[in-house]
Amino acid sequence: MLWLRFLSALIGIPALIWVIIKGDWLLAVLVAALVIIGTIEFRKMLKIKGFKTFLGPIILGEMLIIAGAWQQSHLWLELGIGLGLISILLITLANYPEIRIEDIAANFFVLIYVGWSLAHIILLRTLDNGIHLVVYLFVVIWSTDTGAYFAGRFFGKNKLAPIISPNKTKEGALGGLLTSLLAAIIYNWIFPILQLPLLLCSTILISVLGQIGDLVESAFKRMTGVKDSGQIIPGHGGILDRFDSTILTAPVLYYLLFFLNR
Repeated sequence: MLWLRFLSALIGIPALIWVIIKGDWLLAVLVAALVIIGTIEFRKMLKIKGFKTFLGPIILGEMLIIAGAWQQSHLWLELGIGLGLISILLITLANYPEIRIEDIAANFFVLIYVGWSLAHIILLRTLDNGIHLVVYLFVVIWSTDTGAYFAGRFFGKNKLAPIISPNKTKEGALGGLLTSLLAAIIYNWIFPILQLPLLLCSTILISVLGQIGDLVESAFKRMTGVKDSGQIIPGHGGILDRFDSTILTAPVLYYLLFFLNR
């Protein structure tokens, strides 16, 4: 229901921005919580399709990745990925031949898709103007969602991906992109963080990839036959439902700015 989504956003958005401003260990704890819940949600979907998942090794690797992001140590990030993979492979050997190669791939995918991707929220916060960069990321994502919803509702005629998400339209996708550009320009005018050419390019990239991330999550849910990944956020579903766009866009924005500033 729309009113329930609005109420959740009214409470959740200020809380999230407050944590972003505080940063440091508080942001790391929040991201760790999001990652753990998101991993559990993904595990439930995988179990529906008969995959065997190893929650302990995945979360161990994810927590090391988050610790690395918090300490700004890419070595720890790599250690988390490596240790998670080794743990998954050791469990595979201990349970051979019950574990399939598809199980190994699924477990490692969750480690990267949920843990590694969302850890880049913390890494973004460590850059110069980190507070505004993270808020900017979410402003673009949220304005894309809002613009796509209303543009699709009032002008939508041509389906964007009818098999994956029947309600999404090409007009909605374009409306989301245009709304995000307007929101980004206004935000950058109030809090100057990026030169205009980079702002426009990064906003288009975030908006497009965010919508792709939304479609990817919809595809996962259709594959496993679930309506929402979870029910933790009233009106929005689960963590993966709410942060599906962030999963693709946070790493892209971070590495774009990281390499441009080297």
